[in-house]
Amino acid sequence: MSSLRTARPPIWLLMMATIASQLAMTIYLPALPGIAQHFNVPYGTAQLTLSIYLLAFAFAQLAVGPLSDRIGRRPVLLGALVIFVVASIACALAVSVEMLIGARMLQACGACGGVVLGRAIVRDSRTTQEAPKAMGYMASGMALGPALAPLLGGQVLVLVDWRATFWVTALVGALVLMLTFLILGETAPRQKTASSWLRGLIEGFAIVIRSRRFVGLMIAATSASAAFNIFFSGGPILLINVMGVSAALFGWFTLAWAGNFVIGSLLQTRLHLYIKSINLIAVGQLVLVVGALGMVITALAGYVAPLALIIPLIIMGLGNGLNMPNAMANALAAAPANHVGAASALMGFVQMLTAAALTVLMGYLPHESQLNIGLGIALVGLAGFAGWALLVRR
Repeated sequence: MSSLRTARPPIWLLMMATIASQLAMTIYLPALPGIAQHFNVPYGTAQLTLSIYLLAFAFAQLAVGPLSDRIGRRPVLLGALVIFVVASIACALAVSVEMLIGARMLQACGACGGVVLGRAIVRDSRTTQEAPKAMGYMASGMALGPALAPLLGGQVLVLVDWRATFWVTALVGALVLMLTFLILGETAPRQKTASSWLRGLIEGFAIVIRSRRFVGLMIAATSASAAFNIFFSGGPILLINVMGVSAALFGWFTLAWAGNFVIGSLLQTRLHLYIKSINLIAVGQLVLVVGALGMVITALAGYVAPLALIIPLIIMGLGNGLNMPNAMANALAAAPANHVGAASALMGFVQMLTAAALTVLMGYLPHESQLNIGLGIALVGLAGFAGWALLVRR
């Protein structure tokens, strides 16, 4: 079996590891009301299973990335997948909401390995020219996972019950674990160090954060993910409660963004022939801002209808597809080879923490029109462009 292992693993394997973690994040969301009813707790208590997941995912990355720099990508990813599978089973067997919340925390700690180490392995095993294309596929998985998962979860819920959604994630995780064990060889560069793990972790982050180029690219990548989370937070209230869109139809609005993100990420691989990878980041940011301003203009004009969202979502999805793969690939290329895990972890931590903060903020804002969503996305888009212009381009 060891003969199957390669230090240049196929992108589809890394995408599967990424999608598994994203699947676990949102597949059970249609079942949240049923979970609250089953355990006889308020809906807000059941919703802690999502917020705790996001926070655990964010902080666990800070350990997973540097640990993979020290002992290797393969053992850390395999360990993370084992934790993910065991925690998914624990979620399915939970006998109390407290047990479910604890299992979700553990599930997030395992799930973050697929995202952090998937990016690091791309950086290890692909050239600078190949990395943006590979990162485009990875980013597509990150976009499609949360968008498709609620649709799948809804179907599972109709056929079985809420516990079945966690059995699905356990089966997907077990499949990825088996394939990773068979195929993935070690990709991290060999390094010798006598320092302690904690000291190495701190040194890794300190080295990475001193790079102005890395910080600027991290801001650009974070703005892309933040834009999607702003819509994901305010969109359901606006579309379902204000515009009268059914809960089943809402999923297609999410796919309008995610689907065009995939188109944009595929398009950027062709545009590399004409535009430098680093400049495509700025193009993507500006396209994102244009789409957001479309929301703002229609809201100020008093036009509050699904069409005022669907067209900007298509534009913004394309912009994100141009920006995110190139921002992530160039950010990891800016990090020293023996600190790629730390760089990937720090970028993921900032992205996830920003997502959690914006989710809370958007929940408290009124959504009588698409104005606040459009303004929020325009602001993060401009922040990403500023990070590129001030810290990267200069």
